Amino acid sequence: MKNLITLITIICLNTVVNAQDVTFTEQTITPTNLIYGISDVNGDYLDDIIIPKADNLFIYHQSTAGTLEMTTIPTTVTHGAEWSLAVADYDNNGINDLMYGAETGVSFLQANVDGTAFTENDTSTTSIFCQRGNFIDINNDGFIDGFMCNDESPNNYFINDGTGNFLPDNQGGIGDTPGGGNYGSIWFDYDGDKDMDVYISKCIAGGGTGPTDPRRVDQLHRNNGDGTFTDVAPAAGVDLGVQSWSTATGDFDNDGDMDLVVADQHNNEIGTKLMINNGDGTFTDMTMGSGFEGQDQSVTIVAFDFNNDGFIDIYAEFGQGIFLNNGDLTFTQNTTDILGRGTVGDINNDGFLDIKATTTDKLLVNNGNSNNYLTLNLKGIESNPNGIGAIITITGDFGTQVRHVQSGIGFLQAHTLNPHFGLGDAAQVTSVLIEWPSGVVDFIENVSVNEALFVEEGSNPILGISEISTNTTIELFPIPATTTLSINTSEILKPKARITSLLGVAINANIQNNTVNIQSLASGTYFLILETENGQRLSKKFVKE
Repeated sequence: MKNLITLITIICLNTVVNAQDVTFTEQTITPTNLIYGISDVNGDYLDDIIIPKADNLFIYHQSTAGTLEMTTIPTTVTHGAEWSLAVADYDNNGINDLMYGAETGVSFLQANVDGTAFTENDTSTTSIFCQRGNFIDINNDGFIDGFMCNDESPNNYFINDGTGNFLPDNQGGIGDTPGGGNYGSIWFDYDGDKDMDVYISKCIAGGGTGPTDPRRVDQLHRNNGDGTFTDVAPAAGVDLGVQSWSTATGDFDNDGDMDLVVADQHNNEIGTKLMINNGDGTFTDMTMGSGFEGQDQSVTIVAFDFNNDGFIDIYAEFGQGIFLNNGDLTFTQNTTDILGRGTVGDINNDGFLDIKATTTDKLLVNNGNSNNYLTLNLKGIESNPNGIGAIITITGDFGTQVRHVQSGIGFLQAHTLNPHFGLGDAAQVTSVLIEWPSGVVDFIENVSVNEALFVEEGSNPILGISEISTNTTIELFPIPATTTLSINTSEILKPKARITSLLGVAINANIQNNTVNIQSLASGTYFLILETENGQRLSKKFVKE
């Protein structure tokens, strides 16, 4: 049976060398500001520089030649971008809009059809001491919602009514800690069920009563798939009292699941933590010997591959700024000192990520190296236009890499929305798998390197399941599975099923007591295709170890 199924299975080499250093060339960008963004704001997928001021929005538009030209757009807002800036197209007109977070509340700025004007169209109806804000489709209806961390009270939702307007803010079940302490929020899929969960970094002035004070104990809220969330941080082993303002997510060991680096902002009472995902809903503390022990005093932390070697690096305020991933869960400080915090994106479209520092007027342009890259430009159709919440998996000679599309990472700043992969010396990408929030799956083979790959949702269906719907009411467990796969659903299923590989090669399978025997399958990624008694066909992805 193993010979029947053809899979894209990559065996990574065990040889690890220290990561290649990153150097930058300085340019000057004015005016200076505490908060910047790097993201496309005119619909051409090229990263622009965003500088939100009280009465003006300064935008450095990137041209196709990689040059920057500043435009000044007058704005009138109730709440400025004092503590948070997030970017997404929340009215589905093809141009990204903005969310500002201030000490007094939230303002949403809606772009016109060409991004030459931004108008405040919604504000929070109550006072909110904002910290990190995110754009995310909370209820998975295809429209971008807003989420804002509240420093003094439970966190706030802003649900999009489908027209680009937000329903009155409400305090949901995420971060309901008396006294607040909610500083950082980052949305990612920690448990592999394809919906976005959220990690809340928490901090309290003066440290509170100590590491167990609930106002400073981080939370991991699992998305239950029905609009509700459950805090599973204690069970997952990430109920940390680090005093953190932000957490970075990324697949730091390239094993297919998302790990965490929790930044210590305080005084190294506990220290920054590297938490590695075990693949079973729990995390293991791998800080010792990683290069992060003893590191603290970082307001923001983000994860990107700065040297394009295929391993996600860390950018924080401690140490030399950039910690280069060696590929063995150790990190080496970059020799070039990057002062303070900043925002990340590709401002000259060369495939290497640049930094706009927020403590100076400097734009740090990555000098690059000989490594290759792949960038994606996504267009959602059933999902939100930016594909926020999509999960992208690529394979090649470099192994397997995963990215999540996220808006509002780190603290304060807005970073690029274009998924970016470093490829090392790989001359081709074997496959690109995009799992959209809607459940639509696109699969592309033999992709060229050193390009921006445009993908419209549904334009590249996997062979054999293009007419099949996904269904979020179906759960498969355990994930990954080894011998049997259990199905949890309220649907009445026919006894026959089909298992399809990424290349569309299919075999038949029998369902007995809502269980499928998969022992004979080779390790890899598959789709289980089911049929209900009423004739509906459904599919769900799973991983076989």
